[in-house]
Amino acid sequence: MDFTERYKYRSCIAKESQYVIREKLKDTKKSVLFTTQVFLHEFITTTSMVLNSNETVALVSSSVNGTSISSDGLDWPYIILTAIVSSLSIFGGLGITFIYVLYKDLRTPGRRLLVYLSLMDALTAFGNILGVIWLIHRDSPVIHKSMAYCKIQSGMTIYSSISSFSWTVVMGLCLVFSIVRSSPSFASKYMKLFHIISWLLPATITIIALSTNVLGYDTTLDQPSWCWIDPRVPHALFWQFFTGKFWEICTYIATIVLYSMVKVFLWRKSKTTLTKAKKTRKAALQEANLKLTFVPVVFIVFRFWGTLRFLLGFFAHDYASSGDSRWIAILQGIGDSIQGFANFVFYVCLTEQVRTRIFSTIQCKKSETAHTMFSETGPSHSRVGTVQTENCNNSIRPQ
Repeated sequence: MDFTERYKYRSCIAKESQYVIREKLKDTKKSVLFTTQVFLHEFITTTSMVLNSNETVALVSSSVNGTSISSDGLDWPYIILTAIVSSLSIFGGLGITFIYVLYKDLRTPGRRLLVYLSLMDALTAFGNILGVIWLIHRDSPVIHKSMAYCKIQSGMTIYSSISSFSWTVVMGLCLVFSIVRSSPSFASKYMKLFHIISWLLPATITIIALSTNVLGYDTTLDQPSWCWIDPRVPHALFWQFFTGKFWEICTYIATIVLYSMVKVFLWRKSKTTLTKAKKTRKAALQEANLKLTFVPVVFIVFRFWGTLRFLLGFFAHDYASSGDSRWIAILQGIGDSIQGFANFVFYVCLTEQVRTRIFSTIQCKKSETAHTMFSETGPSHSRVGTVQTENCNNSIRPQ
């Protein structure tokens, strides 16, 4: 086989490999969307079954020893759903971090900010799991309503939540300067300042709360309540705003303003400069608009229930302390814990670039294994495996 035939042969093999990868990517995209739909359907179905089944509550309650949680309320659905969603968020936060470390070409400043946000969301979810353990075993001989355990769990969630709010605003701010102000180096230029604000500010607030002995739990509510601010301390409302709710409401406002600025800018640009653009460019713009809509909507929808429960505790305490409001507690347990998993689904499962890289890596591992096996069968199979390995290395090399 001369050089020309060998070149044509390798080109043919490379084209076939690219075609296989493209087809696999299409199948993967369909499977991811189908899996997401199935998961949401099963999650909603399971949630409704748990909320409406007294037998499930009694069954779970009877399987736990040494607890004082009553089986006639919604304590167990709250605990089970919060634990499941928190575990998913921990998985999502660690998954985003692992992908960032694994792929060098994805280590952009924006992705770095996402990693910081995901780690804080995972830490919040872990703190919520500690809260679940507190609810189940607070009367057990091990915990026995230990205030040390309560303060650790409360301080952890205060720190991680405020840090998560800060990184959320930072991401929106960097997006505005990158797109509206045409300053893509803004994130790298002010990264040290972002670290000071997003790490030291939450730490300062947490240390102040710990040193003033204002952390505890609300013993006046019938529905689940884990450790945060003891409502019996002086100026409890101030401390609750200072250690979370003030920063959360500010994040609502800042997120809406920042992402609205970007969306308005892209909308105006689409009217002026993209009137004759290609369909692919318009499709990319529509996808960007969809992603920009997702971020503030998901953040506000998930976090809203905790804010609503907080406001009801002060303006409608009788309703907040009754069993009629337990559905709000369940939604709060889900919403406050699901941020990490939502980021994973959005920025990994539904982002084509990341999906392509992950699938290419899996495909390459299979090709390398096949090359090792074919190299023992003869020269022709060895050439095929070599071409596939070279093409695979080219497809995953950082651009």
